[in-house]
Amino acid sequence: MKKTILSAFGVLAFAVSAFSQTTGNWCGSDHIIQKQIEADPNFRSVIHNSMMNAAESRTDNAGNRATLVVPVVFHIIHDNGVGNVSQAQIQDALDELNIDYNRWNPDTTNTRNTAEAPFSPIAGGMDIEFKLAKIDESGDCTNGILRVNAPSLTYDAGEDCKDSNSGGSDQWDRSKYFNIWVVNSIANSSGGAGITLGYAYLPYGGAGGDGYGVLIRHDWLGTIETAAGGDGATLTHEVGHSLGLSHIFNAGWGASDGCHTGNCNSNGDYCCDTPTQLDANFSCNSTWNSCTSVPAGDSYGFDTYDQIENYMSYNSCQNMFSNDQVGIMEFNFSDINFLANLVSGSNAVATGVNLPDVLCKAEFSGDQLTICAGETVTFSDLSYNMVNGWTWSFTGGTPSISSDQNPTIQYNTQGLYEVTLTATDGSNTDVETKTAYIRVLPAPSPLPFIESFESYSTLNGIDEWEVYNPTGDGYELHVGTGYTGNQCAKLGNFGESAGNSDELISSPIALGGISTEVTLSFRYSYKKRYSSNDEWLKVFITGDCGGDWVQRKTIHGSILSPDAQNSTWTPSEQWDWTTVHMSNVTSAYWTDKFRVKFEFESDGGNNFYLDDINIYSGPPSDQIVVGLNEADFKLEAVSVYPNPTDNELNVRFTIPNSATTDIYVQDVSGKIVEQSSVAGAAGSNWVMMNTSELATGMYFLKVQVGDAQKTVQFIVK
Repeated sequence: MKKTILSAFGVLAFAVSAFSQTTGNWCGSDHIIQKQIEADPNFRSVIHNSMMNAAESRTDNAGNRATLVVPVVFHIIHDNGVGNVSQAQIQDALDELNIDYNRWNPDTTNTRNTAEAPFSPIAGGMDIEFKLAKIDESGDCTNGILRVNAPSLTYDAGEDCKDSNSGGSDQWDRSKYFNIWVVNSIANSSGGAGITLGYAYLPYGGAGGDGYGVLIRHDWLGTIETAAGGDGATLTHEVGHSLGLSHIFNAGWGASDGCHTGNCNSNGDYCCDTPTQLDANFSCNSTWNSCTSVPAGDSYGFDTYDQIENYMSYNSCQNMFSNDQVGIMEFNFSDINFLANLVSGSNAVATGVNLPDVLCKAEFSGDQLTICAGETVTFSDLSYNMVNGWTWSFTGGTPSISSDQNPTIQYNTQGLYEVTLTATDGSNTDVETKTAYIRVLPAPSPLPFIESFESYSTLNGIDEWEVYNPTGDGYELHVGTGYTGNQCAKLGNFGESAGNSDELISSPIALGGISTEVTLSFRYSYKKRYSSNDEWLKVFITGDCGGDWVQRKTIHGSILSPDAQNSTWTPSEQWDWTTVHMSNVTSAYWTDKFRVKFEFESDGGNNFYLDDINIYSGPPSDQIVVGLNEADFKLEAVSVYPNPTDNELNVRFTIPNSATTDIYVQDVSGKIVEQSSVAGAAGSNWVMMNTSELATGMYFLKVQVGDAQKTVQFIVK
């Protein structure tokens, strides 16, 4: 027997009360610092004492000592798309950072100096320069840019993208390099409104450990290319947190909101020349005044307007740090050990930031590494640190050679191909060869398509399936068990670290001739290791060979399996398998470049097995779905959830034998508004129905197997 699923921004408001005051969430720093405090309540005092010490000891050393040089390394976490930003955009972001911190920005003329907003005289600049590192932690040359292709980590990113064990990129020693991670999007886990553009830890106490540095979206990094139209201030803001600054609307401790009257050196943002501000706002109203309170020791002695120009606000007209803010950052560079070493002369030598620009390594990337026959790849030269000549060689490509810096090459024949770049700066030459770098997929498989993994001796390097495995054990061929035959695909997931993500991706399948409907089905076998495991199976499809993927199915937690087994899981009978049928492969994906991807995300759980991947047009066919029996029907236990529903209705029913199952949705007049036929399997079955196109109201769902039928009522909200 078998079971079947069938499916047609700075937390620096360290008090919770202060955090709730924010009207947006584009800086996530407040949230991550709040998590540190929840983990260690004493951390609140550590931050308070550190900031109060910095406030009371601050001195503006600008012009009084050698320029502070900060070696920087960028970790680009991408999916080989637009988020894999260019070196030009990275350099632009650094340039904007240097402009803002040294107060070289041309909009300094916009800093107000009026009776109610006397801010221009107290605007400060630092003698500081952020530079890309040229020597890495091992003493080898670098351009200060690491690129990691990690599709599962670059969207809704968090701390996992900073961990190589999860497939991300580890922090380089924070006492030698300032780390910046760049991603496609950032998880908004605070529950606040809006999107998160970036976040950073304060340098106090544990300073975020291996997470210290800045996490930022690529489309807010600098002012060009993917961030075109921006002002670069997001990175300026987040680096401010990293160097010890709070939001200017921070309530601090001992105050219910930002409008405090306590000593300015020990409340709010610990700066006496940044007027109190009630909460975050995005206005650039030059007469905005959210507080009437005047803190003790305030630099002005009267109620001023809000300092909307400040980089540590949320306002969109940022153009200044105050002298007190500069003083805090300057003090921290001398008082906090790892920051003091970061800007030391010996570290500048160790990281090579002042070395001349000469070629030390040839490097390149392709905009896509897996393509269909006849498609093109655009290659980007990433050699460093100076190049003026390029000689490319493309096995299997047209043209096969090029002297362009960034050539576009067509590949017409299935295979794995090597690419070589010889780069020169006129005096030095270096060669980089990537073997089996470009994968050209075979011609599309015709329908009906069925994959039971019986014809392979391995999944490694075969044409039909691509295994993506950033860390740990990836999908492999398992011999000795399967639903159909004696083999299946297995993911050795037992005890894998939480957050690991593995993918099994098909070659093209020809859906171009479809005119009615498509069913995608597959079987899996899985048990949790512990009842608390929340592991995810996600199914993606594409109609353009993998250029754009869309998620079409998600199964996780107790729906993936309600059962737990502490020892390693291996299925032994058909009852151990679950069958999933998906009828939501819509017409936009009916092309000859259709592919399907199975992604599994771990949570320290158990092994996962996959078999009988089946794609066919129209209703089930005996030639494709094995073992249909049209006799002895008995339909039991029909239920639906959620009810009411909006976008998706899950239908559950039980039948004793495999059989074609018809599912109808009727409106209150009895008119059939949606129907689907699937290959029901013996045992418990779950079916997903798309209800997003149905109008609000009451409907009836009928499940029919042969002459047996049952009807239940549901509501679309």
